[in-house]
Amino acid sequence: MSLNQKDSNATLQTLANTLGVAIPELYIPHAGIDLSRWAVVACDQYTSQPEYWQQTETLVGDVPSTLRLVLPEIYLEQPGDNPVENRIARINQAMDDYLDQDILVPLAPGCMVIDRSTRLHPSRIGLLIAIDLERYDFTPGNRELTRATEGTVLDRIPPRQAIRKDALLELPHVQLLIDDPGRTVIEPLHAALSPQTPLYATDLAQEGGFVKGWHVSSDSKLLANALTALGQLASLKDYGLLFAVGDGNHSLATAKAHWNSIKSDVSPDHPARYALAEVINIHDSGLDFEPIHRAVFNIDFELFLDHAERFFTKQLAAMVRPEHAMSLPVPVYGPGFKTDLAVPLQPGDLVVGAIQAMLDDLLARHPDVRLDYIHGEEVVQELSGKGAVGLVLPSLEKSDFFGIIARDGILPRKTFSMGEAFEKRYYFESRRIR
Repeated sequence: MSLNQKDSNATLQTLANTLGVAIPELYIPHAGIDLSRWAVVACDQYTSQPEYWQQTETLVGDVPSTLRLVLPEIYLEQPGDNPVENRIARINQAMDDYLDQDILVPLAPGCMVIDRSTRLHPSRIGLLIAIDLERYDFTPGNRELTRATEGTVLDRIPPRQAIRKDALLELPHVQLLIDDPGRTVIEPLHAALSPQTPLYATDLAQEGGFVKGWHVSSDSKLLANALTALGQLASLKDYGLLFAVGDGNHSLATAKAHWNSIKSDVSPDHPARYALAEVINIHDSGLDFEPIHRAVFNIDFELFLDHAERFFTKQLAAMVRPEHAMSLPVPVYGPGFKTDLAVPLQPGDLVVGAIQAMLDDLLARHPDVRLDYIHGEEVVQELSGKGAVGLVLPSLEKSDFFGIIARDGILPRKTFSMGEAFEKRYYFESRRIR
């Protein structure tokens, strides 16, 4: 390596440290692996649809797959005849096997530029990079470079931390947003690399579309330019905010909790200090903000409506200036029924916050009631036909997103989703975390 290259690498490392990121050493499946069965959707999807994951199991069969390296979250609450502890042990063994058998092969340090297409969008561009968990925080009101965008349910962390605790590898479904209206960070990388043959390209099963990836090495001028542009974003200068978590909030919080649990016993640059994430420009035309709907189980439709109406009547009476309140209708589906629920809001309030507060109160009063978060209005209607109560919520405007995070700190839990469930990130790349 020449002296100029050493100086350039040192400069890039300094810049990365300043921005709270790191250039990872990625692993990908070796040539010959059936990539269409290697990649599976994020583990936090389809949590009320066991038939989806049963179909995934059938499609994968006995071939190498990321399905063997992750735990679909439906099995945290519904493990069936295979306890969670056994599932985790099998995941850890599969990670060992895939590394020992060279099913996974390492790349030189660098990032991955990703282009994903689905039947809804011809392209969504991302940059896979590692973020420094010391510069990420999920507590409300923090001022770190990387911030959670929704309330973190602390009870959800320990079972997920048990998965990460002894894992050799991490496979990311976290997606972070940047506010780059000038398209200065990721888009120039894609424009430069897309004429070249991608490192991988594959169909994605179960309506996942298609994905291509180009590796950009740590000594690439293109990557240095991208990080320089990242450091010049207005959100960093105005709010001290660089990355807002779009998807995978609890996954990232789990990585942070794991790092906090071991960092006193390991070196400061231990690989578990970092977490892989795909960075996406919020202004990407292939990125839609979809609402996350609610499905309530184990409750009578009329009892639910009675609780909701009583709750919102009390909320309206407690408002400081109720005469300024506005009422917005939220569609509610039940078995053979549909009605609108009047939700009182004050200026600046979000519908999802009011609905979530009502549901939290319902769960506290009725322990047998179960709540799930649903992607897609058609799924809400399907579940309501099977006895659930479904609430269809409005979407959040992209243009409001970073301003709300800077003003309020976090959004109400499960306010938005980046696209439909089948558009979520599919697992492909991995990185060693010990």
